[in-house]
Amino acid sequence: MAELNEEQLKRISFHLLTVNNPKARQHLLRNKFKKDDLFCLGARQLELTGLLPAEIRDIRHKNWAAAENEVARSKANNIQIIFSEDRDYPPLLKEIFDPPDFIYFTGNREILAKTKLAVVGSRRGSNYGQSVINRILPECIRAGLVIVSGMAYGIDSMAHRVAIRENGITIGVNAGGLLHLNPPGNSGLIKKIIDHGGIISEFPLDVVPRPFLFPVRNRVIAGISKAVLVVEAALRSGSLITARLAIDQNRDVMAVPGNIDQSLSQGTNYLLQQGAKLIASASDLLEEFGLEVASPAKRELVLSVKEKQILDLCGESEVKGFDFLVEALDLSTAEIVSLLMGLILKNLIAEEADGYRRINYA
Repeated sequence: MAELNEEQLKRISFHLLTVNNPKARQHLLRNKFKKDDLFCLGARQLELTGLLPAEIRDIRHKNWAAAENEVARSKANNIQIIFSEDRDYPPLLKEIFDPPDFIYFTGNREILAKTKLAVVGSRRGSNYGQSVINRILPECIRAGLVIVSGMAYGIDSMAHRVAIRENGITIGVNAGGLLHLNPPGNSGLIKKIIDHGGIISEFPLDVVPRPFLFPVRNRVIAGISKAVLVVEAALRSGSLITARLAIDQNRDVMAVPGNIDQSLSQGTNYLLQQGAKLIASASDLLEEFGLEVASPAKRELVLSVKEKQILDLCGESEVKGFDFLVEALDLSTAEIVSLLMGLILKNLIAEEADGYRRINYA
C-alpha cells in the first residue's frame, strides 16, 4: 500500500470519527458538508455535529495520529485500504447511494474488478439448499463468475466452499473490522476464502460485528455484485433485506423455488411472486449474465471399490434413502456416512431431504 497523502488521511479520520457517531455523520451530510469540510469548521460548528470534545480538539489541530495508526496497523496485518478513485475499487460499488469512500481488503485485489454473483440464504441452510448450490454454482464458477457472500453459517458457507472446491474465486464481506472476522467458528473457512479471493469491509479495523451492522454489510454484498441469488430464506430474514437492497441498487434479484411447506422456501417463493428471476439451473443464471455454460474440465477421479458401490446404488433420478444403503451394503453405519461425505465433497453425490442422489457421474 502506497504512502497516503494528507487528503486521504483526512478521509480516514472522518470515517473513524463518524463510524460510531451517526448523528455527526447525518448532520454533516444533511448540511452538504464534504468530508474535507470537517477540518475547516469552527469550534461552534463542530460542537453542533455532536462530536466529543477530544475529537474536536484533534480536528482543530489537524491531528492525524488515529488515521496514521489505522494505516500502520492495516499494513502490519496485510490489509489494504482501497479508495474510491483507485483502479481496484469495485466498479459497481461506486454506483450505490452513499458508497464507502474506501474499503478495507485482504487478499488479491486484482479480483475486485471481475464480474460477481452474490449468493445468500439462511444460516440454517438445509440439504435442499446444499443440493441446489452443488447443482448450480460449479458451472457458474467455471464460466468465470466470482462468488460473493457473507461468510455466515448455512448457505453463505456452502457457497464459499463450492467456489473453493471448484478452484474458483470467492469474496467474503465482513460485518465488522477485518481484525474481527465473523463468525469466529468459521476461521478455517475464512482463511481459505482469503487464499481463494479475499475479504472486504467498510468498517475500521477495531469494529466488532454487531447485529445492526449486518444490513450495512449486506448493502456491500449487493453493491459489488451484478446480481443476487437467494437460495433459501424465511419470510423475515437478512437475505430478503439483501434482496431489497439489491433492488434499490438496480441489481438483478434471482431466487430458487422451494417446497411451499418449508419455512426456508417461503422467502424465496415470495421473491418470485414479486418478480425475481426464477433459477432452476446454471444455464438460467448464466443467461442473465450473457454467459454460456462452460464445459467442465476433465478430472481424473480415483474412487475406491466401496465408493463405486455406493454410486452404483444411487440413481440420478431416484433418491435412495440411508436405510436402503445400509441394507444393501455390507458396511458399518459409520463407514457409510464417511463414504457419503467424501462423495458429496467430490460433487458426485447430492444429499436431498430424504436421501442421496448421484450427480455428475458416468
